[in-house]
Amino acid sequence: MNDMQMPMQGERPTRADWLARMDQIGNMHGFFDRIGAHHRALYVQEGDTLLVTFDEVGRIMSQGRDALPVGFDAVSKREWSFLSLMAEGDTWFRDEGLYRFFDRLIDEDFFDSFDQVIFLGAGPMCGHAACAYSVAAPGARVLALSPAASLNRDAAPFELRFRKAWRKDFTSRYGYAPAMLDAAEQAFVLYDPLELLDAAHAAQFRGKSVTRIRWRGAGPNLLKLLEPNSTLDRLLKATGNGRMSPLRFSQITRALRKTNPDYLKRLLDRAAERGGTKLPYTVARHGLKATGDAHFARHMMTIEADRAATA
Repeated sequence: MNDMQMPMQGERPTRADWLARMDQIGNMHGFFDRIGAHHRALYVQEGDTLLVTFDEVGRIMSQGRDALPVGFDAVSKREWSFLSLMAEGDTWFRDEGLYRFFDRLIDEDFFDSFDQVIFLGAGPMCGHAACAYSVAAPGARVLALSPAASLNRDAAPFELRFRKAWRKDFTSRYGYAPAMLDAAEQAFVLYDPLELLDAAHAAQFRGKSVTRIRWRGAGPNLLKLLEPNSTLDRLLKATGNGRMSPLRFSQITRALRKTNPDYLKRLLDRAAERGGTKLPYTVARHGLKATGDAHFARHMMTIEADRAATA
């Protein structure tokens, strides 16, 4: 898609400006429609692979005036077609209008018109939706980052983070995400096992098509780590070409694990919790060399001062 510039960081757009930009893209390349009261759909028709993503309007707009939904890089880099479902608020994509929208796509053989369909969602809400709605396209591949299995109290009695969403119905259509993956060709669930609630949800994804990938120390927001520098796009490419695996994931994220300041800060915190000074100092020294972040310099100075005081 040569006539569309990729997003640049900048100040947060007004809602009207952002909607106008989405409408322009939709009118030129597909559609941008309201789906029910609290969702919107952006479709860009390009190649024979379709990427279906789930995102939040507020998150997108917070990225800057030209920000686009998660996964949009694939349109330009891979010439994939793109369908993004965007929630206006914490809807958990539980909406009759959205169900009817997917019913219409199924009735019109929309998904069958593509050689390959990939679903993507990041975080408990959007990850849940990506897994759940993938059932609409049997044979699809799914990449879900820290997805919730359900907010139904019987299925997830441990989940206390999203109390306002408890009143939503997770017992009807598209409600229990792990069961919806039975029709998928492959599904990859990424999560941090140190995030206990995310790990408890991930444990429920046990189908034969599911591969759970542990990313120890990544934290609750995997998208924040993966989206910069096209790391997420590389994972999508691996998912699409059938090469995705725990080993391939490790290879793709190796550079990130060595250079990302947020990841290294979490690694430093874990090293400090184990006690002693040798490992924390080593991690801090590497973090300073790799990122130049003063956080690591301060930690080194603290360790050096403690060592001098006890010498």
